[in-house]
Amino acid sequence: MITLKGDHFTAKDVPYAYFSSYEGKYIIVDNLDEKAEPIIPPRPQVYNADYVYVTIVLRGTLHIIVGGTELEVKANEYLAVMPCMSVEIKESKCLFFSFLTLSHLMGEIYTRTNVTKKLHFNAFKFRHMHFEPRQIAVLLDCYRRIKKEHQREDYPMKEIVLRAYQSAYIAKYFSLATTENIIRYNTQRNKRQYELFNAFIFMLNEKYKQERSVFYYAQELKITPKYLSNIVQAFTKQTASQVIDQYVVYSIKQYLYKNDLSIKAISEVFNFPSQSFFGRYFKRVSGVSPHQYIKQNNIKSINFATDKKVED
Repeated sequence: MITLKGDHFTAKDVPYAYFSSYEGKYIIVDNLDEKAEPIIPPRPQVYNADYVYVTIVLRGTLHIIVGGTELEVKANEYLAVMPCMSVEIKESKCLFFSFLTLSHLMGEIYTRTNVTKKLHFNAFKFRHMHFEPRQIAVLLDCYRRIKKEHQREDYPMKEIVLRAYQSAYIAKYFSLATTENIIRYNTQRNKRQYELFNAFIFMLNEKYKQERSVFYYAQELKITPKYLSNIVQAFTKQTASQVIDQYVVYSIKQYLYKNDLSIKAISEVFNFPSQSFFGRYFKRVSGVSPHQYIKQNNIKSINFATDKKVED
């Protein structure tokens, strides 16, 4: 069974679905082989720190709670969930397909497909859209190509091919998406708490390189640190301190992946008192050191399967 830190699904969670993971970078799951709408078992709330999660429902309805907002993703609808969001799946009956991609890889795909100007790619967001059946058929065809590539035995340049197919999927999506497709949500279970949570996230997005103190954000919101943490926990199942740390590390990972600045320079960008303090902070939150992360994930770390010979 595959279990990845920060993801939404494991094979156990969707027992009758196809499941694949390529080095933990690209994960795909579906139940397309089922003839009826199979039952999706409930999954407790989890905090997604690292992945962009995209799913499309073909038949039935997926009942899901994203960041405290209850969604019903129905037939011919698309849902994208960005990192740093809590996700809870309620019992559902639907036919679906989805893929998860590490956020820095999805950001690179967005850049390659030249859609960064159209999309403010960031954490703490979701997008729910509806499409015409013929448009969904186009996206399904792209997905099947991705799935087929996942199923192939590893070979030299496989990761490059996977990125190309996912780039094609994203390009197709943006060629079809319009503002009229967006399904908007205006009501919340607790409007005041939701407003405070959004205000906290907005400030965090603006100040995360300078401020990592719960006290600072609570003071700016004119509430107590305990109340802020209670609000944040209601929407993320994490304390305010944990969410701050996760978001800072999420942002640091983007710098480490690009690998165009030294670790010392990155620590200065994020206003850490020293490189050693920066390294300890990153390892405490992510589980690996900055050096280890760069070795495993950087813009030049595409797996060429070099242990296998390439025939002329």
